[in-house]
Amino acid sequence: MKVILYVFSGTGNTMKVAALYKKFLENPHKDLNAGADCKSAPASVDIYRVSKKSGDLPDPNAYDLVGIGYPIHGFSAPEPTIKLCKTLPKVENKRTFVFKTSGEGLHLNDCSSQKCIKILKKKGYDVAMEHHIVMPYNMIYRHRDEMAKQMWIYAHALTDMHCRELLENKRENVNQPFYKTFYCPPVRFLEQKFAHLHGTAFHVNPKKCVNCMRCVNVCPQNNIKYENGVFSFGHNCVLCMGCSFGCPQDAINVGVFRFWKVNGSYRLNELKKDEDIPFPFVPHYAKGIYRLYKKYYSECDKKLALAGIDINDYI
Repeated sequence: MKVILYVFSGTGNTMKVAALYKKFLENPHKDLNAGADCKSAPASVDIYRVSKKSGDLPDPNAYDLVGIGYPIHGFSAPEPTIKLCKTLPKVENKRTFVFKTSGEGLHLNDCSSQKCIKILKKKGYDVAMEHHIVMPYNMIYRHRDEMAKQMWIYAHALTDMHCRELLENKRENVNQPFYKTFYCPPVRFLEQKFAHLHGTAFHVNPKKCVNCMRCVNVCPQNNIKYENGVFSFGHNCVLCMGCSFGCPQDAINVGVFRFWKVNGSYRLNELKKDEDIPFPFVPHYAKGIYRLYKKYYSECDKKLALAGIDINDYI
């Protein structure tokens, strides 16, 4: 089976999860010391990063399975992902799935794919599954290493479970009722319009900047220009935060989001291997903000148990 993953990713979290999908679809039988084998044949996976720098869009008709991946923006799919869905050609009953990432497991995010799913179905895509993976925040605040490690370990287990379901041709109801989705269109509209307007307020601190051009190269919208020694930010920003998150000198001012800015890699693979960092981190008696994560991980544990997967096999 040939699989194509169309992935929009700003800071890289969704691309990291896409890499896990590729890993487990191409090697479905065992991950490290994981016990439960998948009996399905492995797939061949290509990943296309949705960006104005990425070149020609691969034809989905050349693949057996299509995946759409994105980070949740304002309870919805980001603008480039919606545009991708509108750009994809018509197909005939092409099996498709959606995977999305966010910094928390709120069920308010359950409806984020509905516009994309509606567009895809009209074009002949059979959207069979939708998956949500929690990853460390790229804005609002920086997660502790303990929390980031837990997120990354669960991302491995959940993605492995999802890949087994995909290879076994399982499906689920991906349609959400109106009362669970009514707030998405206005929030999406405001978020996208504000992104275009506010993006011009970004600027580079020349005292910190070392002219590495990483921000220019990473921007999926080609929104950052460098001319005559000056950086400029245009009206095509989608607030992916890839520029500020990845700046090695923390030199980018993000306007009104400056108090929410997160800068620098979480070093997820290093954290996962660090035995001095406890796992699990979110206890059953969690309080405050961690109550949200306690509920999310409790639901994850139930799903993994039903699939015969032990989270401890992924540490």
